[in-house]
Amino acid sequence: MFTAMAVPLFLRIGIRYFYRASGSDRFLSLVSWFSLLGMLIGTVSLIVVMSVMNGFERELQQRVLSVVPHGYIQGPQERLADWPEYIQKLQGSDGVKGVAPYVGGKAMLSSFKRLRGVALYGIEPQQERSVSAVSEHMVAGQYLGDDAGKYQIILGDILARQLGVNVGDDLTVILPKVTVTPFGLFPREKRFQVSGVFSAGAQLDGTSAFIHIADAQRLYQLGDDVEGLRIQLADMFAAPELLPKLAAMMPVGSIAVTWGDSQGSLFHAVKMEKQMVRLLLLFIVLIAAFNIVSILSMAVSGKRGSIAVLRTMGATPATIMATFVVYGMATGIIGLCLGLIVGVPLAIYVGDLVAWLEQLSGMQIFNPDVYFITRLPSFLQWSDVAVVSGFALLLSLLATLYPAWQASRVQPAEALRYE
Repeated sequence: MFTAMAVPLFLRIGIRYFYRASGSDRFLSLVSWFSLLGMLIGTVSLIVVMSVMNGFERELQQRVLSVVPHGYIQGPQERLADWPEYIQKLQGSDGVKGVAPYVGGKAMLSSFKRLRGVALYGIEPQQERSVSAVSEHMVAGQYLGDDAGKYQIILGDILARQLGVNVGDDLTVILPKVTVTPFGLFPREKRFQVSGVFSAGAQLDGTSAFIHIADAQRLYQLGDDVEGLRIQLADMFAAPELLPKLAAMMPVGSIAVTWGDSQGSLFHAVKMEKQMVRLLLLFIVLIAAFNIVSILSMAVSGKRGSIAVLRTMGATPATIMATFVVYGMATGIIGLCLGLIVGVPLAIYVGDLVAWLEQLSGMQIFNPDVYFITRLPSFLQWSDVAVVSGFALLLSLLATLYPAWQASRVQPAEALRYE
């Protein structure tokens, strides 16, 4: 008896309205369960799809940044002298894992009458291992050797296919610079031999090429200077804050370029796509919330007599309004809880589930000849779960307010007159 009295009246009646379906309330109950199902599907879809998008974003970051360092520091006017001294200075800084020199820029590669524009980097092979993992992604041939003057080049596998070259073939590197001769102006170019092919599993496989830094210095006519330094940090997300501080330790006029600046368009596109998918899926939850409005409106019309009886027994308009808020919120809360129970485990194991279905059916969803990423990555962020839960609860609450307010305005005498 004490327990029954301890539960507020509006809470008991609101929950009873949700669970009891008798006579004329059966259709209303059916609509309620369909609304609950919509909230469940919307919650599951949001959690799973957002986790998959997070997984794709993280996988892309790992793959791209395995080839591209976390940042660059360009020397004044893209030329840096006494660079070994600055490497030692930066390597002793907090948060820096590796530093390596580079010479690079835009170039054209020509082979068998095929031309491709690339980002050409001259690197010191051993020092480069501390800032990128290109050497670990070799799929054919070998990584650049320490001996300069052999004019060897390594390419991404997509770029090699586009140019139609294999290991051991020759190609021409053409720079957007001219050489002055007695016969006129000619573009600066040099024949290189393909020594290896790498595959990082990202779009950089079609846009990047690497040569020995000494060959690049001769090609760009820099003497012993380099263009700048490539930096690898302990925390890549600290790059916007840390790299300007490192640039301040370099000669005046040095410029810091973070991975977000060099690859910003790619990651911005992924983030925009994630936001658009999230917005589209939120409409499922929004539709479920509109169903709650319809349910409560029908409930208020069908229970005008019950409302009048409650009012004559002393229930205040606030109690009536709270009763129907509880009635509507029950749909949203139960749908949300069921969605979390199904969605969270599914988001965690969706990659394994897809792999099992591929093995069972013998079909491959992500063909490696077409896609960079051949499995379905998933990364559940609890902040996303909190946002989805909060949004669903807020919509459920807002959906109940107007019908509940209508219920609180029912006049007992007028309602009972037609009973």
